Amino acid sequence: MIKHDTYTNSESNDSSSLPLFYIVLAPLIAFIAVVGNLTVIILIFKRRRLHVMTNYFVVSLAAADFLVGLFLPTFLIACAFWSGCEITTYNMFFNLFTLASIANLFVMTVDRYLFIVHPLRYQTSAASCRLLAAMSASWIIPTLLSFSPLFWKFSSSEKVKNTAIKVHAFIVITAFELVPTVVMPAMYAHIFHTARKHARQVAAQRKQVQFNDTCSQVLSERNTRLELTTPMGKKVSLQRNERERRPDSSSIAVLGAVIGFFVLCWSFDTVISFCSKLELCVINESLFRVSDLMIFLNSAINPLVYAFLKKDIKRELGITFCCTSSDFE
Repeated sequence: MIKHDTYTNSESNDSSSLPLFYIVLAPLIAFIAVVGNLTVIILIFKRRRLHVMTNYFVVSLAAADFLVGLFLPTFLIACAFWSGCEITTYNMFFNLFTLASIANLFVMTVDRYLFIVHPLRYQTSAASCRLLAAMSASWIIPTLLSFSPLFWKFSSSEKVKNTAIKVHAFIVITAFELVPTVVMPAMYAHIFHTARKHARQVAAQRKQVQFNDTCSQVLSERNTRLELTTPMGKKVSLQRNERERRPDSSSIAVLGAVIGFFVLCWSFDTVISFCSKLELCVINESLFRVSDLMIFLNSAINPLVYAFLKKDIKRELGITFCCTSSDFE
């Protein structure tokens, strides 16, 4: 949800302006988001086996979700009881952290899309500096959009100010809510279809080799490399290390789950944001609070998805909390 100064400090400082369900649920969701995302960040930084580019995208997304949980729910509750609260500051940082979370998820989706659907193009363009530049852009662009209202906040013309707010809201809601909600599921559907197609092709090739009368199959279990022994006794490798060619199935599952929860948690906000910011309808204040909770919940769910579905993070969590420290490195 894109936020602007739509109500005064005196209104926001009235504790009755926040529903009881929000005051009860927001701190709980915030605690889960902070603890879960901080655990993921520390785990990835401390475990060398997790130092892969895919997990760096996870760290960047977890950092945005961590900031959402750490500041936004508690700040709004504090504003309800503290007379010196500056709601403008809250609005800007609300936009910054939530837009950064969306942008990081979108960049992660595009990266996996290119890796699986266009692997040759990905190999030629996926230099570390370019991937880091993409992650940096997922923070820089939300920062610029979030603090841009400062340019017209002190405008003397109310007409210019109101027009700027509507244009800004339309751009942000379209680019960061509507487009990701539609495009990311479509990209994931293409990713899933391509991965299934690739798996069927590999299975068919293996089956064909197994029934080859002139060759005997030797499958190396360590690096999953397929080798053939010719009638002359010469070993010939037919395929590269499969870990380099085959995308991690758990990463695909994680991406699908994260995108699914994003659509579930943000669709409602997209509708009421368009409706309210463009003055198409009047939205009850309680609906805005429900929308906020769903956004916060999205940041709390993501680390649980990593823990239960992403194999490498799940394995390291198991080692950390269930086993001895001998296998850490």
